[in-house]
Amino acid sequence: MGAVWRRVVAGVGVLSLSALAGGSELSIKGAGKFQRSTTKYQCDANGAKMGLPAGVFEVEYLNETNNHLAVVPVKGKPMIFVTVSSGSGAKYTAQQFVWWEAGGRGTTFESDFPGPKASSACKEVQ
Repeated sequence: MGAVWRRVVAGVGVLSLSALAGGSELSIKGAGKFQRSTTKYQCDANGAKMGLPAGVFEVEYLNETNNHLAVVPVKGKPMIFVTVSSGSGAKYTAQQFVWWEAGGRGTTFESDFPGPKASSACKEVQ
């Protein structure tokens, strides 16, 4: 796991934040062009207690051959989540949070620090 985190930290260290500040470009030194997509979600009441918006919100996905990011609004600010290994679906982490798209099982937002583990079920909306 240490090698994965070193690669993530190195990649994020050279990440151009212009895309996250309303710009149109995202670059990671040595990476290819990113494809951007946006998906709307709504989570159960636990999501709002954990810092997600109470209503419908957007998650932006930025994907490149070796790099997959999700920008999730947490506590009123965009937070960059990076992919980590998972048994199924796409699992992203940032700080103490996990954003996990598990295909037909839906999407889960989790946190286990500080305090007891908390989880919220989220659904894609049109």
